[in-house]
Amino acid sequence: MAMLFLALNMLLNVRAQEGFISIDCGANKDYKDNTTSIFYNTDANFIDTGENRNISLHFTSDIFQEQLKNVRSFPGVKNCYTLQLEQGKDNNYLNRAAFWYGDYDAMDQPPEFKLYLGVEEWDTVKLHNLSDTVWKEIIYLPKTDDIYVCLVNTVKCNNIKDYS
Repeated sequence: MAMLFLALNMLLNVRAQEGFISIDCGANKDYKDNTTSIFYNTDANFIDTGENRNISLHFTSDIFQEQLKNVRSFPGVKNCYTLQLEQGKDNNYLNRAAFWYGDYDAMDQPPEFKLYLGVEEWDTVKLHNLSDTVWKEIIYLPKTDDIYVCLVNTVKCNNIKDYS
């Protein structure tokens, strides 16, 4: 289904950037970006589904940002990240996410999917070509102490297996 590199910045009190957590979906280890000095966490503690994939070698020569080198690919219809809020519910949180395909599966089929925050639809992500990057941003007031950021497949592709 969808792939995701996520510079998901949540207003939380976590690690190096006070008030933010930055997640690199698909990364194999935590790291500090040399250009921005932003500390990125892998997404391993935030989601149980999907698999880390390297982008196509065709794109690696043009990429300087570490967070664009890998993506997380998701099987099935719905996959959700669970983000625990240190400040709890009833506080505004900035959610910023970036998505790109990078032809990680050599299928030449950029995905389309919907984003949800909990049960509320946030937006639709449609990548128009192999190297397109789409940014989404919203300020969200959760009703629970966790935020669930979900990717829901909207288009059946040959490279998607439905495990539901």
